[in-house]
Amino acid sequence: MFPQGFLGTRADILTDLITVGYGLIPLILYLSSLRARRGEYRLHRNVQCICLAALTVILVLFEVNIRMRGGSDALYVASSFAETPILRITLLVHLAIAVSTYLGWLGLTVASWRRFELTLPGSFGSLHRTLGRWIIAGNIATAITGAWLYIVGFVL
Repeated sequence: MFPQGFLGTRADILTDLITVGYGLIPLILYLSSLRARRGEYRLHRNVQCICLAALTVILVLFEVNIRMRGGSDALYVASSFAETPILRITLLVHLAIAVSTYLGWLGLTVASWRRFELTLPGSFGSLHRTLGRWIIAGNIATAITGAWLYIVGFVL
């Protein structure tokens, strides 16, 4: 569906974009959290929402791409690790971390949006900070497992 990627591997351009982009997400989220610490709550909210919205669009495109190519197994058919436990476990671990992080981030965003115009940071602030740290950690883990999956699936 999509043309060859720009990283010089077997991956298509969408997979390359997701891999590179997801490497940047934890940094963007961390920098956004620094803005919130400085009291720039509106900027923090806007950056978080833009990142989450962009990620949602990219994930939908990626999922459509996977389905149109015949599923995840079809993506990795040329990998030397195709149909091996290493690839399967890597994929499952990545998906578990990525999905739970995404859902947590979505839930925190919705809850925070509803409370935004109330007193900031307010009584929700402590929980928000704690969950935000977990979301950043989850995105770091997603980026790491995604990079490993990319290497196992498209490089080796």
